[in-house]
Amino acid sequence: MSNWRNDFVQKNKYTRPGTLLNSVKKIVLHWTANPGSSAANHQKYFNGTCIHEQRAASAHIFVDDNEAVCIVPLNEVAYHANGNNEMVNGVPYRGVPEIAPNANLKSIGVEMCVQKDGTISQATINRTVDVFVELCKMYKLTENDIVRHYDVTHKDCPSPFVNNGKLFEDFKKSIGALLRPNEIDVKTDKPEYPGIVKSGDKGGLVKLLQRRLGINETGIFDSNTVKAVKSFQTKNGLVPDSVVGKLTWGKMF
Repeated sequence: MSNWRNDFVQKNKYTRPGTLLNSVKKIVLHWTANPGSSAANHQKYFNGTCIHEQRAASAHIFVDDNEAVCIVPLNEVAYHANGNNEMVNGVPYRGVPEIAPNANLKSIGVEMCVQKDGTISQATINRTVDVFVELCKMYKLTENDIVRHYDVTHKDCPSPFVNNGKLFEDFKKSIGALLRPNEIDVKTDKPEYPGIVKSGDKGGLVKLLQRRLGINETGIFDSNTVKAVKSFQTKNGLVPDSVVGKLTWGKMF
């Protein structure tokens, strides 16, 4: 089962031109900068208002804390990363050579939706991690093939991951941990911090946690997982709050 559902916008010149991608060399991470608007809301916008406004813009997949929606087929071009945000010697800045000069022709664009308070929830980040893991497997890419919109054109996007580069590095490390779980299992040194998971979360990071705890890998942070985490935290001198953050991951590895 895929980590997203398909709900494609109609073919049109502004949000889904129907042009086939040349290849997929990178996956570009964005944020919507549109507080409170869900993935489904964005599908409606790019299938209606954006077309009526004659605005050339879109992305392939939108992710919120409840679901991920693919609005442009993954073999087609989306208009997500070819803006002229900075000029260098009279030429638009393009910071990723593998997808220059037009990233839209050689990359997939994924947008993280924003909460009403302007933040990106941890649930949205975790779901986006799972989306990227699936895309990396589809296109035989690694976490090193993930770039921010900022890296491509110097647009401040996704702003929280631009302002705090460590958030972006942790995001990529989470994806690497899920792409190569067996490699991590045999390490004798402490691996990098995968990311926060807590009760109610779902997805690959929860499966990785359950593997480390030696319990059934359902991918759902249910009551059994809460119990196992609290027990582990108590045995290791940690606060038994069932929230798996940097200290708990550190003890596990």
